[in-house]
Amino acid sequence: MKVDAYKFFAFGLLFFLSSAVYAQKTPVQILPSGHLIAKATVNGKEGSFIFDTGGGINLFFDSFAKDLKQKSSYNFLTAHRATGEKVEVPLFESEEISFAGKKFNKIPYATFDMKINGIDGLISLQMFAETDFVIDFEKKEIVLMDLAKLKNAKSFDIQLTTHADKSTDISTYVMLNGKYKIQVLLDSGAGNDSFWLSGKLIETLGLDKGKLQFVERKSEFDENLKTKFYAGEIESLANPFVTLSRPKVTFVDGLIYEGKTSINWLGKKIGISLKQKKMYILD
Repeated sequence: MKVDAYKFFAFGLLFFLSSAVYAQKTPVQILPSGHLIAKATVNGKEGSFIFDTGGGINLFFDSFAKDLKQKSSYNFLTAHRATGEKVEVPLFESEEISFAGKKFNKIPYATFDMKINGIDGLISLQMFAETDFVIDFEKKEIVLMDLAKLKNAKSFDIQLTTHADKSTDISTYVMLNGKYKIQVLLDSGAGNDSFWLSGKLIETLGLDKGKLQFVERKSEFDENLKTKFYAGEIESLANPFVTLSRPKVTFVDGLIYEGKTSINWLGKKIGISLKQKKMYILD
Protein backbone atom coordinates (compact mmCIF):
# COMPACT_ATOMS: atom_id res chain seq x y z
CA MET A 1 0.00 0.00 0.00
CA LYS A 2 2.81 2.38 0.75
CA VAL A 3 4.32 1.79 -2.68
CA ASP A 4 0.93 2.28 -4.37
CA ALA A 5 0.37 5.48 -2.41
CA TYR A 6 3.79 6.74 -3.45
CA LYS A 7 3.04 5.94 -7.10
CA PHE A 8 -0.29 7.73 -6.80
CA PHE A 9 1.44 10.76 -5.29
CA ALA A 10 4.15 10.74 -7.97
CA PHE A 11 1.54 10.44 -10.71
CA GLY A 12 -0.43 13.29 -9.21
CA LEU A 13 2.66 15.47 -8.99
CA LEU A 14 3.59 14.67 -12.59
CA PHE A 15 0.05 15.48 -13.72
CA PHE A 16 0.15 18.78 -11.83
CA LEU A 17 3.49 19.77 -13.34
CA SER A 18 2.37 18.75 -16.82
CA SER A 19 -0.82 20.73 -16.42
CA ALA A 20 1.12 23.75 -15.20
CA VAL A 21 3.34 23.65 -18.28
CA TYR A 22 0.38 23.04 -20.56
CA ALA A 23 -1.38 26.04 -19.03
CA GLN A 24 1.37 28.35 -20.31
CA LYS A 25 -0.52 29.45 -23.36
CA THR A 26 -2.97 32.14 -24.32
CA PRO A 27 -5.62 32.45 -27.02
CA VAL A 28 -5.12 35.06 -29.71
CA GLN A 29 -7.59 36.85 -31.89
CA ILE A 30 -6.53 37.03 -35.52
CA LEU A 31 -7.93 40.09 -37.26
CA PRO A 32 -8.88 39.98 -40.97
CA SER A 33 -5.65 41.90 -41.59
CA GLY A 34 -3.69 39.07 -39.95
CA HIS A 35 -2.70 41.02 -36.84
CA LEU A 36 -2.49 38.93 -33.66
CA ILE A 37 -4.27 40.28 -30.57
CA ALA A 38 -3.41 38.80 -27.16
CA LYS A 39 -4.28 39.58 -23.56
CA ALA A 40 -1.66 40.55 -20.99
CA THR A 41 -1.77 42.00 -17.49
CA VAL A 42 0.66 44.83 -16.82
CA ASN A 43 1.22 45.78 -13.17
CA GLY A 44 -2.20 44.33 -12.37
CA LYS A 45 -4.07 45.94 -15.27
CA GLU A 46 -5.33 43.74 -18.12
CA GLY A 47 -5.26 44.91 -21.70
CA SER A 48 -5.43 43.74 -25.31
CA PHE A 49 -2.23 44.07 -27.30
CA ILE A 50 -0.94 43.47 -30.81
CA PHE A 51 1.68 40.71 -30.62
CA ASP A 52 4.39 42.36 -32.68
CA THR A 53 7.71 40.64 -33.45
CA GLY A 54 8.82 43.82 -35.20
CA GLY A 55 7.83 46.20 -32.42
CA GLY A 56 11.21 46.19 -30.65
CA ILE A 57 9.90 47.25 -27.25
CA ASN A 58 6.60 46.86 -25.38
CA LEU A 59 4.59 49.96 -26.21
CA PHE A 60 1.52 50.98 -24.22
CA PHE A 61 -0.86 53.65 -25.45
CA ASP A 62 -1.34 56.64 -23.15
CA SER A 63 -4.99 55.72 -22.47
CA PHE A 64 -3.76 52.44 -20.93
CA ALA A 65 -0.55 53.73 -19.34
CA LYS A 66 -2.32 56.52 -17.44
CA ASP A 67 -3.51 53.95 -14.88
CA LEU A 68 -0.02 52.56 -14.28
CA LYS A 69 1.91 53.71 -11.25
CA GLN A 70 4.73 55.59 -13.01
CA LYS A 71 3.42 58.67 -14.83
CA SER A 72 6.57 60.29 -16.18
CA SER A 73 10.22 59.48 -16.86
CA TYR A 74 13.41 61.37 -17.68
CA ASN A 75 14.65 58.24 -19.51
CA PHE A 76 13.86 57.91 -23.19
CA LEU A 77 14.41 55.74 -26.25
CA THR A 78 15.10 57.04 -29.73
CA ALA A 79 14.02 54.65 -32.46
CA HIS A 80 13.24 54.74 -36.15
CA ARG A 81 10.22 53.42 -37.97
CA ALA A 82 10.83 51.18 -40.97
CA THR A 83 10.47 54.21 -43.25
CA GLY A 84 13.30 55.96 -41.40
CA GLU A 85 11.11 58.32 -39.44
CA LYS A 86 12.65 59.19 -36.06
CA VAL A 87 10.50 58.53 -32.99
CA GLU A 88 11.44 59.47 -29.42
CA VAL A 89 9.45 57.88 -26.57
CA PRO A 90 9.66 57.98 -22.76
CA LEU A 91 11.13 54.84 -21.22
CA PHE A 92 9.73 52.97 -18.21
CA GLU A 93 10.05 49.56 -16.54
CA SER A 94 7.08 47.36 -15.67
CA GLU A 95 7.04 45.64 -12.29
CA GLU A 96 5.31 42.52 -13.61
CA ILE A 97 3.66 41.38 -16.83
CA SER A 98 1.51 38.25 -16.83
CA PHE A 99 1.33 36.63 -20.26
CA ALA A 100 0.28 33.10 -21.21
CA GLY A 101 0.45 31.91 -17.63
CA LYS A 102 3.97 33.21 -17.00
CA LYS A 103 5.13 36.28 -15.09
CA PHE A 104 7.82 38.53 -16.57
CA ASN A 105 9.50 41.02 -14.23
CA LYS A 106 11.32 44.30 -14.83
CA ILE A 107 10.56 44.60 -18.54
CA PRO A 108 11.24 47.95 -20.26
CA TYR A 109 8.33 49.65 -22.02
CA ALA A 110 7.55 52.89 -23.76
CA THR A 111 4.34 54.90 -24.03
CA PHE A 112 2.81 56.70 -26.98
CA ASP A 113 -0.21 58.89 -27.62
CA MET A 114 -2.09 56.69 -30.07
CA LYS A 115 -5.66 55.39 -30.22
CA ILE A 116 -6.74 52.15 -31.92
CA ASN A 117 -10.19 50.90 -30.99
CA GLY A 118 -9.94 47.87 -28.68
CA ILE A 119 -6.12 47.90 -28.64
CA ASP A 120 -3.98 49.03 -25.69
CA GLY A 121 -0.55 48.81 -27.30
CA LEU A 122 2.05 46.31 -28.51
CA ILE A 123 3.74 43.31 -26.89
CA SER A 124 7.21 42.85 -28.38
CA LEU A 125 9.96 40.22 -28.28
CA GLN A 126 12.01 41.97 -25.61
CA MET A 127 10.58 39.98 -22.69
CA PHE A 128 11.09 36.62 -24.43
CA ALA A 129 14.89 36.58 -24.26
CA GLU A 130 14.80 33.41 -22.13
CA THR A 131 11.36 32.09 -23.09
CA ASP A 132 10.65 30.23 -26.33
CA PHE A 133 7.17 30.32 -27.79
CA VAL A 134 5.00 28.97 -30.60
CA ILE A 135 2.44 30.90 -32.63
CA ASP A 136 -0.27 28.51 -33.81
CA PHE A 137 -2.35 30.27 -36.47
CA GLU A 138 -4.84 27.39 -36.83
CA LYS A 139 -5.55 26.91 -33.12
CA LYS A 140 -5.27 30.67 -32.60
CA GLU A 141 -2.98 30.53 -29.60
CA ILE A 142 0.51 31.34 -28.38
CA VAL A 143 2.19 28.58 -26.36
CA LEU A 144 5.28 29.00 -24.19
CA MET A 145 7.54 25.96 -24.47
CA ASP A 146 11.19 24.89 -24.63
CA LEU A 147 11.92 24.49 -28.34
CA ALA A 148 15.37 23.03 -27.65
CA LYS A 149 13.67 19.74 -26.77
CA LEU A 150 12.20 19.31 -30.25
CA LYS A 151 13.88 16.61 -32.31
CA ASN A 152 14.33 16.77 -36.08
CA ALA A 153 12.18 19.89 -36.37
CA LYS A 154 12.63 22.16 -39.37
CA SER A 155 14.41 25.35 -38.34
CA PHE A 156 16.40 28.21 -39.78
CA ASP A 157 18.66 30.86 -38.33
CA ILE A 158 17.47 34.26 -37.21
CA GLN A 159 19.56 37.27 -36.25
CA LEU A 160 18.85 39.55 -33.28
CA THR A 161 19.01 43.33 -33.31
CA THR A 162 19.03 44.85 -29.82
CA HIS A 163 19.33 48.37 -28.44
CA ALA A 164 21.03 48.59 -25.04
CA ASP A 165 18.92 45.66 -23.75
CA LYS A 166 15.80 47.79 -24.19
CA SER A 167 14.48 46.49 -27.51
CA THR A 168 14.78 43.34 -29.64
CA ASP A 169 13.95 42.61 -33.29
CA ILE A 170 14.60 39.52 -35.41
CA SER A 171 15.74 39.11 -39.01
CA THR A 172 16.58 36.29 -41.40
CA TYR A 173 17.94 35.81 -44.90
CA VAL A 174 15.78 35.19 -47.96
CA MET A 175 16.45 34.80 -51.66
CA LEU A 176 14.85 37.04 -54.27
CA ASN A 177 14.31 35.55 -57.73
CA GLY A 178 16.56 32.64 -56.72
CA LYS A 179 19.57 34.92 -57.11
CA TYR A 180 19.78 37.77 -54.61
CA LYS A 181 20.30 37.11 -50.90
CA ILE A 182 18.96 39.84 -48.61
CA GLN A 183 18.25 40.18 -44.91
CA VAL A 184 14.66 40.93 -43.89
CA LEU A 185 13.07 41.96 -40.61
CA LEU A 186 10.40 39.45 -39.49
CA ASP A 187 7.39 41.51 -38.47
CA SER A 188 4.14 39.92 -37.25
CA GLY A 189 2.93 43.47 -36.64
CA ALA A 190 2.72 43.95 -40.40
CA GLY A 191 -0.28 41.60 -40.63
CA ASN A 192 -0.57 38.95 -43.33
CA ASP A 193 1.31 38.75 -46.64
CA SER A 194 3.25 41.99 -46.27
CA PHE A 195 6.49 42.15 -48.24
CA TRP A 196 8.43 45.41 -48.21
CA LEU A 197 11.72 45.72 -50.05
CA SER A 198 14.18 48.58 -50.19
CA GLY A 199 13.62 50.89 -53.13
CA LYS A 200 17.29 50.36 -53.93
CA LEU A 201 16.45 46.81 -55.08
CA ILE A 202 14.28 47.94 -58.00
CA GLU A 203 17.34 48.43 -60.18
CA THR A 204 19.07 45.32 -58.76
CA LEU A 205 16.11 43.16 -59.80
CA GLY A 206 16.04 44.72 -63.26
CA LEU A 207 12.55 46.19 -62.89
CA ASP A 208 11.15 49.19 -64.71
CA LYS A 209 10.12 51.67 -62.00
CA GLY A 210 7.71 53.29 -64.44
CA LYS A 211 5.67 50.07 -64.64
CA LEU A 212 5.24 49.76 -60.87
CA GLN A 213 2.18 51.13 -59.09
CA PHE A 214 3.26 54.34 -57.38
CA VAL A 215 1.76 56.04 -54.33
CA GLU A 216 3.08 58.65 -51.93
CA ARG A 217 1.84 58.60 -48.34
CA LYS A 218 2.07 61.06 -45.49
CA SER A 219 3.31 59.90 -42.12
CA GLU A 220 0.60 59.21 -39.53
CA PHE A 221 2.67 61.25 -37.06
CA ASP A 222 4.06 64.07 -39.18
CA GLU A 223 2.16 65.19 -42.27
CA ASN A 224 5.26 66.96 -43.54
CA LEU A 225 7.00 63.61 -44.00
CA LYS A 226 6.12 61.63 -47.12
CA THR A 227 7.28 58.20 -48.28
CA LYS A 228 7.20 56.82 -51.82
CA PHE A 229 5.90 53.27 -52.38
CA TYR A 230 6.15 51.23 -55.59
CA ALA A 231 4.01 48.06 -55.78
CA GLY A 232 4.52 45.17 -58.15
CA GLU A 233 5.58 41.52 -58.44
CA ILE A 234 8.89 39.71 -58.38
CA GLU A 235 9.64 36.19 -59.62
CA SER A 236 10.05 34.57 -56.20
CA LEU A 237 10.87 35.01 -52.54
CA ALA A 238 12.22 32.02 -50.63
CA ASN A 239 13.92 30.68 -47.54
CA PRO A 240 15.26 27.10 -47.12
CA PHE A 241 11.76 25.65 -46.59
CA VAL A 242 9.25 27.94 -48.31
CA THR A 243 9.15 29.44 -51.79
CA LEU A 244 6.60 32.02 -52.88
CA SER A 245 6.03 32.33 -56.61
CA ARG A 246 5.19 35.76 -58.05
CA PRO A 247 4.60 37.43 -54.66
CA LYS A 248 3.20 40.95 -54.62
CA VAL A 249 5.80 43.22 -53.04
CA THR A 250 6.16 46.89 -52.21
CA PHE A 251 9.40 48.77 -52.77
CA VAL A 252 9.83 51.53 -50.20
CA ASP A 253 12.12 54.51 -50.64
CA GLY A 254 14.12 55.12 -47.47
CA LEU A 255 13.39 51.71 -45.95
CA ILE A 256 15.97 51.18 -43.22
CA TYR A 257 16.12 47.43 -43.91
CA GLU A 258 16.97 45.49 -47.06
CA GLY A 259 13.49 44.04 -46.57
CA LYS A 260 10.69 43.54 -44.08
CA THR A 261 8.10 40.77 -44.22
CA SER A 262 5.20 39.37 -42.26
CA ILE A 263 5.64 35.88 -40.75
CA ASN A 264 2.43 34.05 -41.78
CA TRP A 265 3.98 32.93 -45.08
CA LEU A 266 6.46 30.77 -43.19
CA GLY A 267 3.86 28.32 -41.88
CA LYS A 268 0.68 27.75 -39.89
CA LYS A 269 2.62 26.94 -36.72
CA ILE A 270 5.83 28.83 -36.04
CA GLY A 271 8.24 28.61 -33.11
CA ILE A 272 10.69 31.35 -32.11
CA SER A 273 13.69 30.90 -29.83
CA LEU A 274 15.76 34.00 -29.14
CA LYS A 275 18.12 31.88 -27.00
CA GLN A 276 18.97 29.61 -29.90
CA LYS A 277 18.53 32.29 -32.57
CA LYS A 278 16.24 29.91 -34.42
CA MET A 279 12.80 29.97 -35.98
CA TYR A 280 10.95 26.64 -36.26
CA ILE A 281 8.37 25.58 -38.84
CA LEU A 282 6.12 23.16 -36.96
CA ASP A 283 3.02 22.73 -39.12
